[in-house]
Amino acid sequence: MKLLGKDLKHSDYRALLGSFFLALLLWAAVTTNKVYTIRVNLPFEITRLAEGYVLSEQPPRTISLKLRGKGRALLALYFYKPIIRLELPSVDHSMEIDLNEYQNQFYVGQELGITIEGVLEPKKLALKVDRYREVFKPVQIKYRIKPMPGYSLTGVEPETDSVMVMGPANLVNEIEKIESETITVENVRYPFSERLHLFSPYPEIVEIAPRQISVKFVIEQIVERQLYNIPIQIIGAPKDIEPLPIPPVVSVRVKGSEGRIKDIEPGQITAIFNYDEDYRIGRNHYVPKIELPEGVSVVQVSPKSFRLMLKKKDHNQ
Repeated sequence: MKLLGKDLKHSDYRALLGSFFLALLLWAAVTTNKVYTIRVNLPFEITRLAEGYVLSEQPPRTISLKLRGKGRALLALYFYKPIIRLELPSVDHSMEIDLNEYQNQFYVGQELGITIEGVLEPKKLALKVDRYREVFKPVQIKYRIKPMPGYSLTGVEPETDSVMVMGPANLVNEIEKIESETITVENVRYPFSERLHLFSPYPEIVEIAPRQISVKFVIEQIVERQLYNIPIQIIGAPKDIEPLPIPPVVSVRVKGSEGRIKDIEPGQITAIFNYDEDYRIGRNHYVPKIELPEGVSVVQVSPKSFRLMLKKKDHNQ
């Protein structure tokens, strides 16, 4: 290597490099020992109000301070930013405060010789304060579950149907329910469980507990079953007429999840004909309306229709 036209040996190169770093350290020592005034943004939070009260709006995340100190001390703030925490144990109502009046609570590394010369922004802070409230709110599970053909989602069973909601009373009262994250699963044929996150409508102000719950999704195979001797009920007939369905009963083939179909009884199925709404002069055959429990559908009714015979009631009886 050449410097100013002279060849430098390896030992000369090392000596030159050492001199450069020594000069750099000397410059840094002199510079960082000087006193500076700087503006710095630091994280900010209000940690406590009067007992039973909380903020209904979050304060700014940072505040800007004017600090004075030696360079080496101020330099440390760029590597470790202290959180400015403010306690207001006497505040029990909405009000405006001057942050400069609370500088004695702000820690910025005073043991290093750093002093606070003032709060630059915001100088004043409008606090919105409300009563603290805890109440249980219902949970709504959000899901998009698509079972395989021949299977059905028959139940969504969270481990708890409500969670504790905590925060300012005005916001807690507005919340009707707590929603979960949305789970999407396709081509599923067996029951399964998942842990789902719950979301607060006001995440920075209103807390919920627990924040996760386990949810069971019940998947069952779709099956069919034949039920016999379901009586045809006729409603809405005039008082002087005795309607007679022929035949008086039908059999119904139903379809649904295995659990529902296995437990269904003939008494849970109703075959109805509404005379007042559906009777037509000159027509003899009618189709009964089949009413079933939720989650069960009709596959076939046998016979499909019945003959309606009308008989005048004997008033002497």
